[in-house]
Amino acid sequence: MILDRIPVRLRLTLGHAVWLTVFFAAIGFGIHRIVEHNLYQQVDAALLASAKSINDARYSKALSPPLIQEFLSRHFGERHTRPYAQLVDLSGKVSARTPNIRVNLPVTARAWRRAERSLETFESFVGKRTGNPFRQVTLPVLQNSKFTGELIQVGAPLDSTVHALTTISLVLWIALPTGVFLSALLGYFLAKRALKPVHDMQRAAAGLGAKDLELRLDLPQAHDELRALAETFNGMLARLEDAFKRLRRFSGDVSHELRTPVAVLQAEAELALRRERSPEEYREALRNILTETSHMSEIIEDLLLLARAESKSVAMQWADVDAGHFIESIRDTVQPCFDKRNVELVTHLDTDFMQPTTFRASANYLSLAVKNLLLNAAKHSVGGSTVTLHVAQSNQGLVIKVSDQGEGIPEASLPYVFDPFYRADTARNRANGGAGVGLSLTKAMVGLHSGTIDVASTFGQGATFTIQLPAT
Repeated sequence: MILDRIPVRLRLTLGHAVWLTVFFAAIGFGIHRIVEHNLYQQVDAALLASAKSINDARYSKALSPPLIQEFLSRHFGERHTRPYAQLVDLSGKVSARTPNIRVNLPVTARAWRRAERSLETFESFVGKRTGNPFRQVTLPVLQNSKFTGELIQVGAPLDSTVHALTTISLVLWIALPTGVFLSALLGYFLAKRALKPVHDMQRAAAGLGAKDLELRLDLPQAHDELRALAETFNGMLARLEDAFKRLRRFSGDVSHELRTPVAVLQAEAELALRRERSPEEYREALRNILTETSHMSEIIEDLLLLARAESKSVAMQWADVDAGHFIESIRDTVQPCFDKRNVELVTHLDTDFMQPTTFRASANYLSLAVKNLLLNAAKHSVGGSTVTLHVAQSNQGLVIKVSDQGEGIPEASLPYVFDPFYRADTARNRANGGAGVGLSLTKAMVGLHSGTIDVASTFGQGATFTIQLPAT
Protein backbone atom coordinates (compact mmCIF):
# COMPACT_ATOMS: atom_id res chain seq x y z
CA MET A 1 0.00 0.00 0.00
CA ILE A 2 1.00 3.61 -0.50
CA LEU A 3 0.76 4.32 3.24
CA ASP A 4 3.34 1.63 3.92
CA ARG A 5 5.89 3.68 1.96
CA ILE A 6 5.32 6.82 4.03
CA PRO A 7 7.43 7.39 7.17
CA VAL A 8 5.69 6.70 10.46
CA ARG A 9 5.74 10.31 11.66
CA LEU A 10 4.07 11.46 8.43
CA ARG A 11 1.50 8.68 8.69
CA LEU A 12 0.69 9.75 12.23
CA THR A 13 0.46 13.38 11.15
CA LEU A 14 -1.77 12.58 8.17
CA GLY A 15 -4.04 10.43 10.28
CA HIS A 16 -4.23 13.20 12.87
CA ALA A 17 -4.96 15.81 10.18
CA VAL A 18 -7.67 13.69 8.52
CA TRP A 19 -9.36 13.08 11.84
CA LEU A 20 -9.21 16.78 12.75
CA THR A 21 -10.57 17.73 9.34
CA VAL A 22 -13.57 15.45 9.76
CA PHE A 23 -14.06 16.56 13.35
CA PHE A 24 -13.79 20.29 12.63
CA ALA A 25 -15.97 19.98 9.53
CA ALA A 26 -18.68 18.31 11.60
CA ILE A 27 -18.37 21.02 14.26
CA GLY A 28 -18.45 23.80 11.64
CA PHE A 29 -21.47 22.31 9.91
CA GLY A 30 -23.23 21.91 13.25
CA ILE A 31 -22.48 25.49 14.30
CA HIS A 32 -23.70 26.84 10.96
CA ARG A 33 -26.91 24.83 11.13
CA ILE A 34 -27.60 25.87 14.74
CA VAL A 35 -27.02 29.57 14.03
CA GLU A 36 -29.11 29.36 10.84
CA HIS A 37 -31.92 27.65 12.73
CA ASN A 38 -31.87 30.23 15.53
CA LEU A 39 -31.83 33.18 13.12
CA TYR A 40 -34.75 31.80 11.13
CA GLN A 41 -36.60 31.09 14.36
CA GLN A 42 -36.20 34.72 15.39
CA VAL A 43 -37.46 35.93 12.01
CA ASP A 44 -40.37 33.46 12.06
CA ALA A 45 -41.33 34.47 15.59
CA ALA A 46 -41.40 38.16 14.61
CA LEU A 47 -43.41 37.46 11.46
CA LEU A 48 -45.92 35.26 13.29
CA ALA A 49 -46.33 37.82 16.08
CA SER A 50 -47.03 40.50 13.48
CA ALA A 51 -49.53 38.30 11.61
CA LYS A 52 -51.37 37.45 14.83
CA SER A 53 -51.43 41.10 15.85
CA ILE A 54 -53.02 41.99 12.51
CA ASN A 55 -55.48 39.11 12.87
CA ASP A 56 -56.45 40.26 16.34
CA ALA A 57 -56.94 43.83 15.20
CA ARG A 58 -58.80 42.72 12.06
CA TYR A 59 -61.97 42.09 13.99
CA SER A 60 -61.63 44.76 16.64
CA LYS A 61 -61.81 47.46 13.98
CA ALA A 62 -61.61 47.69 10.22
CA LEU A 63 -58.05 48.28 9.17
CA SER A 64 -57.31 50.02 5.93
CA PRO A 65 -53.85 49.73 4.38
CA PRO A 66 -52.66 52.99 5.99
CA LEU A 67 -53.82 51.73 9.34
CA ILE A 68 -52.11 48.36 8.74
CA GLN A 69 -48.87 50.17 7.89
CA GLU A 70 -49.24 52.34 11.00
CA PHE A 71 -49.93 49.26 13.08
CA LEU A 72 -46.92 47.40 11.67
CA SER A 73 -44.63 50.39 12.18
CA ARG A 74 -45.81 50.76 15.77
CA HIS A 75 -45.52 46.99 16.37
CA PHE A 76 -41.98 46.58 15.00
CA GLY A 77 -40.62 49.93 16.03
CA GLU A 78 -37.00 50.35 14.94
CA ARG A 79 -36.42 46.68 14.04
CA HIS A 80 -34.20 45.92 11.07
CA THR A 81 -36.54 43.34 9.59
CA ARG A 82 -38.74 46.06 7.97
CA PRO A 83 -41.74 43.72 7.47
CA TYR A 84 -44.56 44.17 5.01
CA ALA A 85 -48.00 42.60 4.97
CA GLN A 86 -51.13 42.04 2.89
CA LEU A 87 -54.61 40.56 3.13
CA VAL A 88 -55.63 38.22 0.31
CA ASP A 89 -58.71 36.07 -0.27
CA LEU A 90 -59.34 32.76 -2.05
CA SER A 91 -59.59 34.42 -5.46
CA GLY A 92 -56.13 35.93 -5.04
CA LYS A 93 -57.51 39.45 -4.63
CA VAL A 94 -55.46 41.63 -2.29
CA SER A 95 -57.84 43.62 -0.13
CA ALA A 96 -55.19 45.50 1.79
CA ARG A 97 -51.45 45.78 1.90
CA THR A 98 -48.71 47.93 3.31
CA PRO A 99 -47.24 50.47 0.92
CA ASN A 100 -43.65 49.30 1.49
CA ILE A 101 -44.15 46.00 -0.36
CA ARG A 102 -41.52 45.74 -3.12
CA VAL A 103 -42.02 42.05 -3.88
CA ASN A 104 -45.01 39.90 -4.65
CA LEU A 105 -45.97 37.75 -1.70
CA PRO A 106 -46.93 34.48 -3.42
CA VAL A 107 -49.73 32.23 -2.20
CA THR A 108 -48.58 28.65 -2.74
CA ALA A 109 -50.71 25.54 -2.92
CA ARG A 110 -49.02 24.28 0.25
CA ALA A 111 -50.01 27.44 2.10
CA TRP A 112 -53.67 27.01 1.00
CA ARG A 113 -53.73 23.36 2.11
CA ARG A 114 -52.34 24.19 5.51
CA ALA A 115 -54.66 27.21 5.82
CA GLU A 116 -57.66 24.92 5.32
CA ARG A 117 -56.39 23.01 8.39
CA SER A 118 -56.00 26.31 10.30
CA LEU A 119 -52.19 26.09 10.20
CA GLU A 120 -49.72 28.84 9.46
CA THR A 121 -47.02 28.32 6.80
CA PHE A 122 -43.45 29.66 6.79
CA GLU A 123 -41.70 29.88 3.41
CA SER A 124 -38.60 31.47 1.90
CA PHE A 125 -38.43 33.03 -1.55
CA VAL A 126 -36.18 35.13 -3.75
CA GLY A 127 -37.63 38.29 -5.22
CA LYS A 128 -37.91 38.13 -9.00
CA ARG A 129 -37.22 41.79 -9.49
CA THR A 130 -34.76 42.48 -6.69
CA GLY A 131 -33.14 39.06 -6.47
CA ASN A 132 -33.05 39.42 -2.68
CA PRO A 133 -34.25 36.60 -0.42
CA PHE A 134 -37.20 37.14 1.90
CA ARG A 135 -39.18 35.15 4.41
CA GLN A 136 -42.96 35.16 4.75
CA VAL A 137 -45.65 33.65 6.95
CA THR A 138 -49.14 32.88 5.68
CA LEU A 139 -51.74 32.89 8.49
CA PRO A 140 -55.36 31.88 7.85
CA VAL A 141 -58.04 34.28 9.15
CA LEU A 142 -60.34 32.32 11.43
CA GLN A 143 -63.82 33.16 12.65
CA ASN A 144 -65.41 30.90 15.21
CA SER A 145 -62.47 28.54 14.64
CA LYS A 146 -63.33 28.25 10.94
CA PHE A 147 -61.27 29.36 7.96
CA THR A 148 -62.91 32.42 6.38
CA GLY A 149 -61.02 32.09 3.08
CA GLU A 150 -58.89 35.10 3.82
CA LEU A 151 -55.16 35.03 4.46
CA ILE A 152 -52.82 37.36 6.30
CA GLN A 153 -49.32 37.35 4.83
CA VAL A 154 -46.41 39.04 6.53
CA GLY A 155 -42.98 39.07 4.92
CA ALA A 156 -39.55 40.46 5.72
CA PRO A 157 -36.26 40.59 3.81
CA LEU A 158 -33.49 38.21 4.90
CA ASP A 159 -30.61 40.53 4.08
CA SER A 160 -29.34 40.74 7.65
CA THR A 161 -29.85 37.00 8.23
CA VAL A 162 -28.01 36.05 5.04
CA HIS A 163 -25.25 38.52 5.88
CA ALA A 164 -24.86 37.00 9.36
CA LEU A 165 -24.73 33.46 7.94
CA THR A 166 -22.23 34.53 5.28
CA THR A 167 -20.02 36.10 7.94
CA ILE A 168 -20.19 32.97 10.09
CA SER A 169 -19.36 30.77 7.09
CA LEU A 170 -16.39 32.96 6.22
CA VAL A 171 -15.10 32.80 9.79
CA LEU A 172 -15.51 29.01 9.84
CA TRP A 173 -13.77 28.57 6.47
CA ILE A 174 -10.82 30.59 7.75
CA ALA A 175 -10.64 29.33 11.34
CA LEU A 176 -11.18 25.60 10.79
CA PRO A 177 -8.53 25.01 8.05
CA THR A 178 -6.11 27.18 10.03
CA GLY A 179 -6.82 25.09 13.13
CA VAL A 180 -6.32 21.86 11.18
CA PHE A 181 -3.02 23.10 9.74
CA LEU A 182 -1.67 24.27 13.09
CA SER A 183 -2.81 21.09 14.81
CA ALA A 184 -1.21 18.94 12.08
CA LEU A 185 2.03 20.93 12.37
CA LEU A 186 2.02 20.52 16.14
CA GLY A 187 1.18 16.82 15.73
CA TYR A 188 4.13 16.36 13.40
CA PHE A 189 6.56 17.82 15.93
CA LEU A 190 4.98 15.82 18.75
CA ALA A 191 5.26 12.60 16.68
CA LYS A 192 8.87 13.44 15.86
CA ARG A 193 9.59 14.04 19.52
CA ALA A 194 7.77 10.87 20.59
CA LEU A 195 9.69 8.76 18.06
CA LYS A 196 13.07 10.19 19.06
CA PRO A 197 13.84 7.14 21.29
CA VAL A 198 13.23 4.90 18.26
CA HIS A 199 15.65 7.00 16.24
CA ASP A 200 18.20 6.73 19.05
CA MET A 201 17.74 2.94 19.06
CA GLN A 202 18.29 2.84 15.31
CA ARG A 203 21.51 4.81 15.60
CA ALA A 204 22.70 2.66 18.48
CA ALA A 205 21.87 -0.55 16.62
CA ALA A 206 23.65 0.69 13.50
CA GLY A 207 26.81 1.30 15.50
CA LEU A 208 26.83 -2.05 17.28
CA GLY A 209 29.33 -4.73 16.39
CA ALA A 210 30.44 -8.06 17.77
CA LYS A 211 32.76 -6.23 20.17
CA ASP A 212 30.12 -3.73 21.33
CA LEU A 213 27.45 -6.16 22.56
CA GLU A 214 28.01 -5.14 26.16
CA LEU A 215 26.51 -1.72 25.40
CA ARG A 216 22.88 -1.07 26.33
CA LEU A 217 20.34 1.52 25.23
CA ASP A 218 19.23 4.24 27.61
CA LEU A 219 15.68 3.61 28.79
CA PRO A 220 13.07 6.39 28.37
CA GLN A 221 11.75 7.75 31.66
CA ALA A 222 8.11 7.06 30.78
CA HIS A 223 6.94 3.50 31.35
CA ASP A 224 5.34 3.14 27.93
CA GLU A 225 5.64 1.07 24.76
CA LEU A 226 8.93 2.73 23.78
CA ARG A 227 10.48 1.81 27.12
CA ALA A 228 9.23 -1.76 26.62
CA LEU A 229 10.81 -1.74 23.15
CA ALA A 230 14.12 -0.49 24.56
CA GLU A 231 14.03 -3.16 27.28
CA THR A 232 13.31 -5.82 24.65
CA PHE A 233 16.21 -4.55 22.54
CA ASN A 234 18.54 -4.61 25.55
CA GLY A 235 17.36 -8.14 26.31
CA MET A 236 18.17 -9.15 22.74
CA LEU A 237 21.64 -7.61 23.10
CA ALA A 238 22.15 -9.55 26.32
CA ARG A 239 21.20 -12.79 24.60
CA LEU A 240 23.46 -12.02 21.65
CA GLU A 241 26.34 -11.20 24.00
CA ASP A 242 25.79 -14.48 25.83
CA ALA A 243 25.58 -16.38 22.53
CA PHE A 244 28.86 -14.84 21.33
CA LYS A 245 30.54 -15.70 24.62
CA ARG A 246 29.30 -19.27 24.36
CA LEU A 247 30.50 -19.46 20.76
CA ARG A 248 33.95 -18.18 21.66
CA ARG A 249 34.11 -20.57 24.58
CA PHE A 250 32.94 -23.44 22.36
CA SER A 251 35.64 -22.66 19.80
CA GLY A 252 38.28 -22.63 22.50
CA ASP A 253 36.96 -25.85 24.05
CA VAL A 254 36.90 -27.68 20.70
CA SER A 255 40.45 -26.55 20.01
CA HIS A 256 41.52 -27.74 23.43
CA GLU A 257 39.82 -31.12 23.16
CA LEU A 258 41.22 -31.85 19.72
CA ARG A 259 44.65 -30.34 20.30
CA THR A 260 45.52 -32.79 23.08
CA PRO A 261 44.93 -36.04 21.13
CA VAL A 262 46.57 -34.54 18.02
CA ALA A 263 49.61 -33.63 20.12
CA VAL A 264 49.69 -37.16 21.53
CA LEU A 265 49.48 -38.65 18.04
CA GLN A 266 52.27 -36.43 16.81
CA ALA A 267 54.48 -37.21 19.83
CA GLU A 268 53.94 -40.98 19.51
CA ALA A 269 54.71 -40.91 15.79
CA GLU A 270 57.84 -38.78 16.24
CA LEU A 271 59.04 -40.98 19.08
CA ALA A 272 58.51 -44.15 17.06
CA LEU A 273 60.38 -42.69 14.07
CA ARG A 274 63.25 -41.23 16.01
CA ARG A 275 65.18 -44.55 16.01
CA GLU A 276 64.68 -48.19 15.37
CA ARG A 277 62.21 -49.78 17.80
CA SER A 278 61.36 -53.29 18.73
CA PRO A 279 58.13 -54.79 17.47
CA GLU A 280 56.60 -54.53 20.96
CA GLU A 281 57.49 -50.83 21.19
CA TYR A 282 55.92 -50.19 17.79
CA ARG A 283 52.78 -52.03 18.90
CA GLU A 284 52.65 -49.92 22.07
CA ALA A 285 52.97 -46.75 20.03
CA LEU A 286 50.21 -47.91 17.69
CA ARG A 287 47.99 -48.75 20.67
CA ASN A 288 48.45 -45.22 22.05
CA ILE A 289 47.71 -43.76 18.63
CA LEU A 290 44.60 -45.93 18.36
CA THR A 291 43.42 -44.84 21.80
CA GLU A 292 43.74 -41.15 20.97
CA THR A 293 42.21 -41.72 17.54
CA SER A 294 39.22 -43.44 19.16
CA HIS A 295 38.84 -40.55 21.57
CA MET A 296 38.89 -38.03 18.72
CA SER A 297 36.41 -40.15 16.80
CA GLU A 298 34.06 -40.19 19.80
CA ILE A 299 34.24 -36.42 20.10
CA ILE A 300 33.55 -35.95 16.39
CA GLU A 301 30.67 -38.44 16.41
CA ASP A 302 29.15 -36.73 19.43
CA LEU A 303 29.46 -33.33 17.76
CA LEU A 304 27.87 -34.63 14.55
CA LEU A 305 24.98 -36.17 16.49
CA LEU A 306 24.59 -32.95 18.48
CA ALA A 307 24.48 -30.87 15.30
CA ARG A 308 21.92 -33.18 13.69
CA ALA A 309 19.77 -33.25 16.81
CA GLU A 310 19.78 -29.47 17.21
CA SER A 311 18.80 -29.06 13.55
CA LYS A 312 15.99 -31.66 13.95
CA SER A 313 17.47 -33.78 11.14
CA VAL A 314 17.51 -37.01 13.16
CA ALA A 315 15.20 -39.83 12.05
CA MET A 316 12.97 -40.56 15.05
CA GLN A 317 11.57 -44.08 15.47
CA TRP A 318 8.47 -43.50 17.59
CA ALA A 319 7.00 -46.41 19.50
CA ASP A 320 5.13 -47.22 22.70
CA VAL A 321 7.84 -47.81 25.30
CA ASP A 322 7.23 -49.83 28.46
CA ALA A 323 8.55 -47.76 31.37
CA GLY A 324 9.65 -50.76 33.44
CA HIS A 325 11.60 -52.37 30.60
CA PHE A 326 13.04 -48.98 29.67
CA ILE A 327 14.44 -48.47 33.19
CA GLU A 328 15.82 -52.01 33.44
CA SER A 329 17.64 -51.79 30.11
CA ILE A 330 19.26 -48.52 31.14
CA ARG A 331 20.20 -49.94 34.52
CA ASP A 332 21.84 -52.98 32.93
CA THR A 333 23.89 -50.75 30.65
CA VAL A 334 25.26 -48.33 33.25
CA GLN A 335 25.53 -50.72 36.22
CA PRO A 336 29.19 -51.69 35.51
CA CYS A 337 30.22 -48.04 35.73
CA PHE A 338 28.44 -47.68 39.08
CA ASP A 339 30.01 -50.89 40.39
CA LYS A 340 33.45 -49.66 39.35
CA ARG A 341 32.99 -46.43 41.31
CA ASN A 342 31.25 -48.14 44.26
CA VAL A 343 28.11 -45.99 43.81
CA GLU A 344 24.63 -47.41 44.41
CA LEU A 345 22.01 -46.93 41.66
CA VAL A 346 18.40 -46.88 42.87
CA THR A 347 15.61 -46.96 40.27
CA HIS A 348 11.96 -46.23 41.02
CA LEU A 349 8.89 -46.40 38.77
CA ASP A 350 5.91 -44.62 40.30
CA THR A 351 3.27 -47.10 39.11
CA ASP A 352 0.65 -45.66 41.50
CA PHE A 353 0.40 -42.54 39.34
CA MET A 354 1.60 -43.94 36.01
CA GLN A 355 -1.27 -45.83 34.39
CA PRO A 356 -0.69 -47.20 31.85
CA THR A 357 3.04 -47.70 32.31
CA THR A 358 3.85 -47.00 28.64
CA PHE A 359 4.77 -43.77 26.93
CA ARG A 360 5.44 -42.63 23.37
CA ALA A 361 9.10 -41.99 22.55
CA SER A 362 12.10 -42.88 20.41
CA ALA A 363 13.65 -45.32 22.87
CA ASN A 364 17.24 -45.22 21.56
CA TYR A 365 17.62 -41.46 21.74
CA LEU A 366 15.73 -41.03 25.02
CA SER A 367 17.77 -43.82 26.66
CA LEU A 368 20.94 -42.09 25.44
CA ALA A 369 19.83 -38.92 27.25
CA VAL A 370 19.07 -40.76 30.50
CA LYS A 371 22.31 -42.79 30.32
CA ASN A 372 24.34 -39.63 29.93
CA LEU A 373 22.69 -38.19 33.07
CA LEU A 374 23.35 -41.38 35.05
CA LEU A 375 26.98 -41.68 33.92
CA ASN A 376 27.54 -38.01 34.68
CA ALA A 377 26.03 -38.54 38.16
CA ALA A 378 28.27 -41.56 38.75
CA LYS A 379 31.41 -39.62 37.74
CA HIS A 380 30.62 -36.85 40.22
CA SER A 381 29.60 -39.10 43.13
CA VAL A 382 31.90 -40.33 45.86
CA GLY A 383 32.14 -44.01 46.77
CA GLY A 384 29.33 -45.26 48.98
CA SER A 385 26.84 -42.57 47.84
CA THR A 386 23.56 -43.13 46.01
CA VAL A 387 22.20 -42.05 42.63
CA THR A 388 18.42 -42.19 42.14
CA LEU A 389 16.50 -42.61 38.88
CA HIS A 390 12.81 -41.79 39.34
CA VAL A 391 10.15 -42.07 36.60
CA ALA A 392 6.59 -40.79 37.15
CA GLN A 393 3.73 -38.96 35.48
CA SER A 394 2.33 -35.49 36.07
CA ASN A 395 -0.45 -33.41 34.58
CA GLN A 396 2.01 -32.18 31.96
CA GLY A 397 3.34 -35.62 30.95
CA LEU A 398 6.25 -37.93 31.78
CA VAL A 399 8.81 -36.85 34.40
CA ILE A 400 12.28 -38.43 34.68
CA LYS A 401 14.53 -37.34 37.57
CA VAL A 402 18.19 -38.22 38.19
CA SER A 403 19.55 -37.19 41.60
CA ASP A 404 23.03 -37.66 43.02
CA GLN A 405 24.86 -36.86 46.25
CA GLY A 406 28.03 -35.58 44.64
CA GLU A 407 29.87 -32.29 44.90
CA GLY A 408 27.09 -30.37 43.17
CA ILE A 409 27.37 -27.55 40.68
CA PRO A 410 28.42 -23.96 41.51
CA GLU A 411 25.60 -21.46 41.07
CA ALA A 412 27.63 -19.47 38.53
CA SER A 413 27.99 -22.58 36.34
CA LEU A 414 24.30 -23.59 36.29
CA PRO A 415 23.39 -21.55 33.16
CA TYR A 416 26.22 -23.17 31.17
CA VAL A 417 26.14 -26.86 32.16
CA PHE A 418 24.37 -27.80 28.91
CA ASP A 419 26.90 -25.98 26.71
CA PRO A 420 29.20 -28.25 24.66
CA PHE A 421 32.61 -28.88 26.29
CA TYR A 422 31.70 -26.84 29.35
CA ARG A 423 33.06 -28.11 32.65
CA ALA A 424 32.47 -26.58 36.04
CA ASP A 425 35.82 -28.11 36.95
CA THR A 426 38.40 -25.67 35.63
CA ALA A 427 41.10 -28.32 35.87
CA ARG A 428 39.44 -30.00 32.87
CA ASN A 429 40.51 -33.52 33.88
CA ARG A 430 39.38 -35.59 30.93
CA ALA A 431 39.81 -38.87 32.82
CA ASN A 432 37.19 -37.86 35.37
CA GLY A 433 35.06 -35.32 33.54
CA GLY A 434 34.86 -36.62 29.98
CA ALA A 435 34.86 -34.40 26.92
CA GLY A 436 31.94 -32.30 28.12
CA VAL A 437 29.45 -33.13 25.33
CA GLY A 438 27.21 -35.51 27.27
CA LEU A 439 24.85 -32.95 28.83
CA SER A 440 24.62 -31.07 25.53
CA LEU A 441 23.58 -34.31 23.81
CA THR A 442 21.08 -35.00 26.59
CA LYS A 443 19.42 -31.61 26.11
CA ALA A 444 19.33 -32.14 22.32
CA MET A 445 17.80 -35.62 22.67
CA VAL A 446 15.13 -34.29 25.05
CA GLY A 447 14.45 -31.48 22.58
CA LEU A 448 13.80 -34.06 19.86
CA HIS A 449 10.97 -35.32 22.09
CA SER A 450 9.62 -31.72 22.46
CA GLY A 451 10.58 -31.89 26.14
CA THR A 452 12.57 -29.76 28.56
CA ILE A 453 15.41 -30.46 30.97
CA ASP A 454 16.27 -28.47 34.09
CA VAL A 455 18.95 -28.74 36.76
CA ALA A 456 18.77 -27.82 40.43
CA SER A 457 21.87 -27.96 42.58
CA THR A 458 23.42 -26.63 45.75
CA PHE A 459 27.20 -26.70 45.71
CA GLY A 460 28.45 -29.51 47.92
CA GLN A 461 25.01 -31.18 48.19
CA GLY A 462 24.56 -32.93 44.85
CA ALA A 463 22.40 -32.12 41.82
CA THR A 464 19.02 -33.13 40.39
CA PHE A 465 18.31 -33.20 36.64
CA THR A 466 14.62 -33.24 35.67
CA ILE A 467 13.37 -34.24 32.20
CA GLN A 468 9.80 -33.23 31.38
CA LEU A 469 8.23 -34.87 28.32
CA PRO A 470 4.80 -33.75 27.03
CA ALA A 471 1.84 -36.06 27.42
CA THR A 472 1.33 -36.27 23.64
